[in-house]
Amino acid sequence: MIQQQRLLVLAVIFTMALGLSLPLNAAVLPFYGVALAVLACAAVPYLLHMQQGWDFSALRLIIPAAIALASPSVAHELENGPFRLVGVFGPGALLYAVILSEYVLLASPGAVQAQAANLLLTLAVYGVALSWYLLTYEVKERSVISGPLLAVVSGALALRLLTLDRPFDWKTNWYAAAAGLAMAEVLWPLNYWVLGVVAGGLALLLSFYVLLGLMRQLIAGQFSQAVLLEYGWVSLAGVVVVFGATRL
Repeated sequence: MIQQQRLLVLAVIFTMALGLSLPLNAAVLPFYGVALAVLACAAVPYLLHMQQGWDFSALRLIIPAAIALASPSVAHELENGPFRLVGVFGPGALLYAVILSEYVLLASPGAVQAQAANLLLTLAVYGVALSWYLLTYEVKERSVISGPLLAVVSGALALRLLTLDRPFDWKTNWYAAAAGLAMAEVLWPLNYWVLGVVAGGLALLLSFYVLLGLMRQLIAGQFSQAVLLEYGWVSLAGVVVVFGATRL
């Protein structure tokens, strides 16, 4: 209970700091995001270290850091739209849910609550990835600049997702690195394709989802023709959604 109260205080402080970033120039926002990421990463071990079974792992810092780094830019983009409140209050609420989920995984690794926490972290990974992909595609920076950034973010998020249900090992590390490199390769042709921001972001998310899904099956030793066919249909349905979003 005390830990949840401290976590709530963190979420409130984070939201207030994020609100203060709205009047800032867009060029300053990445540096502001770094400051928020330092706050988020420092809070994770502080809030979790008293839990039995705690051992420091940088993997638990990935999702909070990714949320914090993207939050100022996301809030700035949504500032003048109908989702302004989501841009300000959403990241703090998501940060609260992510750290609480990490706490639940430590406290009850085999319980039903842990399964719910695992699901929430999985959804958070894809949601944060979409935010990064939308921001990257909107900027339309040259691939030599945006590609490495997208590779690092995608690789880190892939690493956290791949280690949710299995311990970290070098095999998983190589898979995550391959995922990051693959996403940079996907971005390269998309930068030359005339797509709207939403369609471009969804195309990148679709690629990330299918790629990570196949990798998880490979690591678990469950890859088969049926799995390949399933993700093939998912890819086809996703392409239809992306095509429908081309006017957005």
